[in-house]
Amino acid sequence: MFKTYLMPLIKSEYVSRPIVEVNTYLIQLVHINDYVFSNKTIGITITLHIILILFTITLIRVVMTIPGHVPAEWLIKIENEIRQMIENEENMINHNKKGSQTSTSFSSEIDDEQRLHLNVKVKNELIDKQGRRHCKNCSAFKPKRCHHCRQCKTCWLKMDHHCQWLNNCIGYGNYKLFMNLLGYAWFLISFIMITYSRCYYDTMNSYSSDAKLFLVSFTFLYCCFLWIILTAFTLFHLWAIKSNITTLEYCENKPREPLQKGVWNNIFEVFGKNPLVWFLPIQPDTKPILD
Repeated sequence: MFKTYLMPLIKSEYVSRPIVEVNTYLIQLVHINDYVFSNKTIGITITLHIILILFTITLIRVVMTIPGHVPAEWLIKIENEIRQMIENEENMINHNKKGSQTSTSFSSEIDDEQRLHLNVKVKNELIDKQGRRHCKNCSAFKPKRCHHCRQCKTCWLKMDHHCQWLNNCIGYGNYKLFMNLLGYAWFLISFIMITYSRCYYDTMNSYSSDAKLFLVSFTFLYCCFLWIILTAFTLFHLWAIKSNITTLEYCENKPREPLQKGVWNNIFEVFGKNPLVWFLPIQPDTKPILD
């Protein structure tokens, strides 16, 4: 991009000064005083670098941000719920044995084997009757829309998918950053396509060498291919946000509970309620849906 478009564009605005041979973009920056830049060149260069910097920052944040562990408060709540149910079951057993209601909870009349059986019974009741979700891999309960990632070997809140390109899962904690990354990538490719089209047109209609024809053609067509892929991928995730659905939930064939809360509420759940940070690589402080 720099060698086949920006550098020729800058060289075309060269004024009557000693010719400086420029072979790399780095050398071009060193000899910046040897050139006179037009508003067009300045605008293209600054815009390209702003988008590129935002893209790089967002990429690092998406890779480094934890997708979202199950909150400890929620796990404690479930443990207390299980403990209370076991206590009620033990009280009923003791009451039936003694024929009275004077038995205390966790009586010594309940042995370890019975208590283990009660623990399994209560957990099954939570799963079957109350609809609680249980992860067999982690051996722990998990909230709604929480999934276990085999690559990460962890349950993530509102897990969308595991991205091999980023080597990280996309979930509640970094989904908004992931959407920013897609947006910056789309704008970057779109901007390159628009500004590069003139170079592509001039090269195709000039007597350039075969090497330059191949390089310019390959670069432009590759950008077009990436633009099509990114557009389809970004539109899918925008639709998923509007519909309040994750990629995993979309791929599941089993029926899902309706999660519609209105388009704007679905958008606020991902991007937050402050529109000023929607387009910045900032993760909003939103609360996950646990139950």
